[in-house]
Parts: sequence; C-alpha cells; structure tokens
Amino acid sequence: MNLRTKEGDIIAKEGYPFILGGTLSALALHNTKLKPLSYVMGGIGFFSLYFFRNPKRKIPSLKNGLVSGADGKIVYVGEAYERYFLKKYTKRISVFMSLLDVHVNRSPIDGTVVGKVYNKGKFIAANKEKASLENEQCAIHIKTKEGRDIVLVQIAGMIARRIETYPKIGDDVKKGEIIGIIRFGSRVDVYIDGDFEETVHLNEKVKAGETILGLLK
Repeated sequence: MNLRTKEGDIIAKEGYPFILGGTLSALALHNTKLKPLSYVMGGIGFFSLYFFRNPKRKIPSLKNGLVSGADGKIVYVGEAYERYFLKKYTKRISVFMSLLDVHVNRSPIDGTVVGKVYNKGKFIAANKEKASLENEQCAIHIKTKEGRDIVLVQIAGMIARRIETYPKIGDDVKKGEIIGIIRFGSRVDVYIDGDFEETVHLNEKVKAGETILGLLK
C-alpha cells in the first residue's frame, strides 16, 4: 500500500492503518465480553477519520505571496536563527497544529528542494518556543528560480511520533503542493531569507496552501 497522500485524496493515506485498525477492532470486540472496549476502538477509528482529512485548497495566484505550510494558529512572527542551511537570522513564522487541525503540510512557494535534514529529538509540546530547537524535526531548503531561500521545518509535538516529508533533494515543488504530514499534534516553522512583508499576526488562524503569510519583496 502506497501511504503517500496526493491531491484529491479525501483522507490522508497515512491514516488508513489507524482508521481500519480502530474500526476492525471495534467490530471484532462488539459481541464479546470486551464490548465496552469496542466503543473505545470505534472512537479511535472515527477520530482518525476526522484527523486525517485532506480538504481541497484554493491556492492563491499571487506570484510573490508566501502561503502557510500548515493549518493552525500563528504562534511566532519575528526574527530567528535558521541553523540547518542558512545559518543566520531571518524572518520566521511558526504555525501550531492542534489535534483538531488538518495535519497535511504544503509547500509555501514554487521552487527546488536543495537541502533536506532530519533531526531526531525530544517531544516537547509543539506550541512552546523551545520545540523549534529541541523536538524531532525535518527541514527542507527550497530555492526559488529568483534565488530566494525558504526553509520549512516540520516539528513533532508532545504526542506526535512520525514526520513524513515527501520531497527529495533535487525535486521541484509548487506553491500549495502537498509535501508531507505530521501525526499527531505538531508545528511548522517557515524561515524566509531576504526582504519580506508579513501579512499575518500572532494567534491568527491559517490554512495550509491557502492563507498568504506575506509577500516576498
């Protein structure tokens, strides 16, 4: 089974084992002495169906608009040190994904993946600032055809135990394209090198591939 989510999939394929596992376990236990447990397993299957939803997104046509890489709430807008590729201070926008948010991640811009790093780490609550430094994460470096550098970092949360990042070094990505998923509860940091005017604010709710974070100047 190819567990890689594509555009048009109503449910993220990474969720199939959880959905089927919970549902089949509920059915198997329903007529046994463990019937109460069947309701728990059914609940897990139903929640997984909701958690792994993959709604269609309308990608903005604004050429210099940088879109959000994740659904959720803006928890940081400001300067931060990008340690994997750029190794300097740039603008950073961080989005926290709660368990109720869509967890499919999308590319913020058109470009080519020129770097990819996975860093095994801790599982601090993803809405905490130190999660950007200490948690398990995967970073990809995207370079636009104009030469702008964008770094997207998928960060595991307190109960997240798996980060999926599809693009490989050398792959081209399109703005709003599905590039991976994190399960369950997590965060995405986007670092923007160069002149950039943000159009979002702290605590604002955003949608991956659809909400414009700001404009590349």
